[in-house]
Parts: sequence; C-alpha cells; structure tokens
Amino acid sequence: MQIRCSNCHKPFAIGKDEIHMALDTIAAEGLAHYNVYCPHCRRANRISPEELQRAAPEWQPASTQDKQQANQD
Repeated sequence: MQIRCSNCHKPFAIGKDEIHMALDTIAAEGLAHYNVYCPHCRRANRISPEELQRAAPEWQPASTQDKQQANQD
C-alpha cells in the first residue's frame, strides 16, 4: 500500500503483514484509525480501516480465522 506523508509529502509503502497487523489491532481495540509512521520525518499518518481493508480485501478478523482453521482440522 502506497502512502504519501501528510507532513513531508514523501511517498512510502507498507506491506501486507503490517496492513494485516493494523486491521487486527483496529478490530481488537475498537480504534477509529491506525497510525503509520513516516520513515522520512517520523510523523504519524492516520489511516482509516476502510483504506486498509481496500488494500487487503482477503483479511478476516483473527477470531474468524481461528474458527475456520479449527473447522478444517
């Protein structure tokens, strides 16, 4: 997922692992957004759950994944 810093305006990317971790954190803690820190200026950039979900449409909450794995076993 490509992000442009709201402070220094430099683009940077976050990977699928971080996107999935962010979605898990948002779901577990009930957050309204997730902070991604710019590697250039170290400022926080707010990313909404909707934006993260668009970047990882295959993601499911961890509790749902655990149930599916148990059913497969």
